[in-house]
Amino acid sequence: MDSHKRQLLHWNLMITNIIKEILNTSIITELYRIRWQIELLFKVVKSTLSLDKMHVGKTKYIEAILYGKLLGALLTMPLYDGIDQTMLKNQGRGVSMQRFYALLLVDLSQFYTLKRITLHTYETFSNLIQRIGRLALHEKRLRQTTYSKIECYLEQLIVTGKT
Repeated sequence: MDSHKRQLLHWNLMITNIIKEILNTSIITELYRIRWQIELLFKVVKSTLSLDKMHVGKTKYIEAILYGKLLGALLTMPLYDGIDQTMLKNQGRGVSMQRFYALLLVDLSQFYTLKRITLHTYETFSNLIQRIGRLALHEKRLRQTTYSKIECYLEQLIVTGKT
């Protein structure tokens, strides 16, 4: 790849009808990054949780499967968020949502067979989530993460009293 093409990779073209007095370029860029995170969540729900591979059946059956998978994703999001924040703080890198859910689905099967929840179960589960988090780390990045940029932006708004 020549240097001109490589230089073009640093550009983002965003078209909006919002005037710059309402939202400046950096805020719009962050909003698009947040939107991308939402797109990634839908990708994970669709592919990793196999929402796109439901067999044809009665409407009630499909609705039950859909709601069950969405509920499972909703209930496990705090796990993802907790391990992502822990790894970001300890390792300086966040956790890939797609890798996290793929690994979680493989390793959670051992917990389905548990009859009693004990302290050992919680410790084992905690160790499992930590291991999954380490395996699902994002590659090292030089730029600041979207989460940390949003956090800084919100802190600036609070300090300047624009909330």
